[in-house]
Amino acid sequence: MVNETARAQPAARQRAAYTLWQMSRASEWWAYKFAPILATAYATAASLRAPLLPVLPRLLLLLLALTVGATYVSLLNDWTDRAQDQAAGKANRLAGQPAGRVVAALLGCLAAGLAFGSWFWQLSRLAALLYLGAWVAYSLYSLPPLRLKVRGAWGLLADAAGAHGFPQLLTAVLVSTWAGAEPTAAWLAAVGAWALGCGVRNILWHQLGDADADTQARVNTFVVRRGRRAGRQLARVGLLVEAGGLAALLYLGGLGLAFLALLLYGVLVGLRTRVWQQPVVVAEPQPGRPILLNEYYEVYYPLALLLTLTLRHPADGGVLGLHALLFGLHSWQRLAVWGALLAVAGSKVRRLLHAERG
Repeated sequence: MVNETARAQPAARQRAAYTLWQMSRASEWWAYKFAPILATAYATAASLRAPLLPVLPRLLLLLLALTVGATYVSLLNDWTDRAQDQAAGKANRLAGQPAGRVVAALLGCLAAGLAFGSWFWQLSRLAALLYLGAWVAYSLYSLPPLRLKVRGAWGLLADAAGAHGFPQLLTAVLVSTWAGAEPTAAWLAAVGAWALGCGVRNILWHQLGDADADTQARVNTFVVRRGRRAGRQLARVGLLVEAGGLAALLYLGGLGLAFLALLLYGVLVGLRTRVWQQPVVVAEPQPGRPILLNEYYEVYYPLALLLTLTLRHPADGGVLGLHALLFGLHSWQRLAVWGALLAVAGSKVRRLLHAERG
């Protein structure tokens, strides 16, 4: 009996972990959120000419701390959106979950977040405040009575700050601290502008895609209040801020390979537009059309930065291996398009050669 109980415990823990993974919708945000955040860690280390491998254990703890926060916001959003999702006919992964299970998961996240916040406080008070800021933004976005999600531009700002701004700034501050350097105001300003511009554009992407359902459920997001045209216009403003921040990062950090990767991504966008008739979108979702620059942030940008670090500090190749372990499948799926493009180009060359010989 004791042996059977002992064998059952790991299985029960695995089932609980899988249930939490499903409840948190982690598969939807893992690469989208965390590859760009780690890219900021890589970019900060590269700008400081500091090796990344010595701080890798602490970087993994930062990733775990941010995972706890992302899990919290996913659970909180779905839990507070149940009535509206039902009214709009949208699926909600927590609709059938027992309230006790959801509350326990939220409390667990809060407890873990408090522990990480205490650790950050010992390292840097600024880092601790940035980590706290993300949690506050998460909570104010979803929870009544404020529930900034339905308060127009305040909802955009809360989501962009909680999901992008605070985590990115936290990463830059911590990597600088671990490298024994003070983060410069210019670097933090560039990170902040890039992250907030990107965050505003991405939350507008969600709101534009959900506009009909939100209107039906009377969820007064910015797009529902102001209309799709205003949402698209604001997304373009966000893109300008984002592009300015990115340009500043590449310049301040001397990130030449990341700039070349951006050019390579631009070639891909051009080929998709001209050859496959799949132009990117600035914000509004359209079938088969990816959102501009997200693929660069998730794949090309971090890989170019890791290559930069590895060329300077060969031992950082271990970090490249770990990144491949964490995001390899996602990156491979995005990079496989080059194989298809080369195959198409090769086929056209062969046809031309055959025609000339004929």
